[in-house]
Amino acid sequence: MRKFYLEIFGCKFNQAEGELIRKILTKNYQEASEKEADFVILQTCGVVEKTERKIIKRALQLKKNGKKIIFAGCLPLISPDLSKQFADGMVGPTNILDLPKVIKKVLNGKKSFSLKQKPIDKAKLRCFIIPKETCVAIIPISEGCLSNCRYCATRLAKGKLRSFHEEEILENIKLAISQGAKEIQLTSQDLAIYGADRGEWALPKLLEKISEIEENFRIRLGMMNPFGAKKIFKKLLSIMKDKKFYKFLHLPLQSGDDEVLRTMNRNYKVKEFLGLVGKFKRKFKNSILATDIIVGFPTENEKAFQNTVKIIQKIKPDILHLFRYSERENTESAKLKDFPNRIKKERSRILTKKWLEILKEKNKRFLGKKYEALITEKRGNTFLARLPSYKAVILNEGQLGSFVKVKILEARPNYLLGKLI
Repeated sequence: MRKFYLEIFGCKFNQAEGELIRKILTKNYQEASEKEADFVILQTCGVVEKTERKIIKRALQLKKNGKKIIFAGCLPLISPDLSKQFADGMVGPTNILDLPKVIKKVLNGKKSFSLKQKPIDKAKLRCFIIPKETCVAIIPISEGCLSNCRYCATRLAKGKLRSFHEEEILENIKLAISQGAKEIQLTSQDLAIYGADRGEWALPKLLEKISEIEENFRIRLGMMNPFGAKKIFKKLLSIMKDKKFYKFLHLPLQSGDDEVLRTMNRNYKVKEFLGLVGKFKRKFKNSILATDIIVGFPTENEKAFQNTVKIIQKIKPDILHLFRYSERENTESAKLKDFPNRIKKERSRILTKKWLEILKEKNKRFLGKKYEALITEKRGNTFLARLPSYKAVILNEGQLGSFVKVKILEARPNYLLGKLI
């Protein structure tokens, strides 16, 4: 039996898709180490140029070792010409079922590319993953989006929104729980717009049905863009009162300046973003806010950047995903004049420093307090637990998947240290 090796780059959605690739391939091929494999699948991501360079470097290394290489994921559609230089075969995100025939041709010495969009409901394929040493299940609920952000290359690969069927998502969650999952992470390009392609903003309805599953588990909601979130926010906050939901919100800001948001084509203003954050924090006093910022977008002058700094200091996010703007081929923003990297690096450094100062002070509020927590991951000789807010606590002992009482002993910028009580 021919052997394969799978390597995954990028987000949690890519991890789940990587698991689907593994399921497809193990029907006819045997998974093996990199050295033993006859061919290698790289599950790629092309959101930023840095990741693209990393993937190409890895492909070159594998080529030198005599491996046949197949690119899956977003990069083949984001940078098709570049990808063809390094891959023997390629499949796009919606062509995943074509992998067997692409592999067959590649192993027969031919190049094979399957990139034409073929929308499928991946939930029906049981597209979810429970990473090793965890009790966390990553469950995709949709693919694609409704937005038209001028910097985004992902939409070139993922296409328009395709919401997976509710019944299939629920079945995936029940199956994951039966396999030991205690934390369900719902993921997509934009969670808030689930169902909008079928004429219904259906996320609240889906979440209600998930919460009715009669097991003791926790639900972590994935990223929601403000444009869609504001349409369902009242219902969302009401549903999130259920103890099964972490009091966690991932709402990307991208810029704290209205003019930059306009030129990004984000379809909301800073005031609207702040309104959503305010409602969430008032509803849930002990909660976690995650947000995303892009620094160095071509229209971001110094004043606009300082506006972003002010907003971060105002909302005090617990998690900040900070990206330096990366020009991507075939996006609208690629037509704009880019900033020198030194300016992007400096703005990134300034914002990171401000944010870490916020966290250092903010996390002191946990010291000495007691909480219920779920132990979700084993990391070497320690365990990672999550408070009801999703705040991370590191413990020296525990049992994976158990609900425990903890006392917080120390506060670090990105996590807490605690003990069982």
